[in-house]
Amino acid sequence: MVWRMLDLVHDADAAGEAGGAERGGGERGWRRPLVRRAGYAALLFALWLGLSGLIEGLFLLSGAVCSVIAMLIAERIFRPAAPAGFGSAPPGFGWFVASWLRFAAYLPWLLWQIVLANLHVARLVLDPRLPIDPALVEFDSTLKTEAAHALLANSITLTPGTVTVEMTARRFVVHCLSAGSRRGIEEGALLRRVEWVFGEGGGAPAVREAEVLEEAPE
Repeated sequence: MVWRMLDLVHDADAAGEAGGAERGGGERGWRRPLVRRAGYAALLFALWLGLSGLIEGLFLLSGAVCSVIAMLIAERIFRPAAPAGFGSAPPGFGWFVASWLRFAAYLPWLLWQIVLANLHVARLVLDPRLPIDPALVEFDSTLKTEAAHALLANSITLTPGTVTVEMTARRFVVHCLSAGSRRGIEEGALLRRVEWVFGEGGGAPAVREAEVLEEAPE
């Protein structure tokens, strides 16, 4: 999930590069790939430092080297050759910062939803009537960027009782453990929150029974 959020910079960078090509000029500042990669490595190094709490020369050097290596590997893995139909993020730096701040506010809300869903699943397990009604449902995606899709897919899976089975730029397929889990998807609370994080419009999803799974584009 974090790497998909970091990918916001790449999405904005790609949009900026396309715009720059149309204008016949190169990109400057934070849109340069070198600046973007340096930002990735800096964030990883800050995470390394925050988790370790050690400030020693050799340790800091090894952390910096590992951060650069992890950045290069992640760039290689998470840079698909084809965009798979996803939209590009806005190129503005202000939008990028605002999305990260909203993402920080989204996490506590998501943790609370996970707690509530855990209680719901525990009740299903402990109820002697075992009111389990599994279903495979789907809904059309109102999101635009790949990062928004990835955040919603991971949020659904992290919430007990629901699992994202398939995600494309057009739709989501979700397995629901019970009628209550399905109602949660139909109400669209997770979708609206993710739309808020990325500043994307939409609304409650039209949930229906899933028909067939699609093959991911190569």
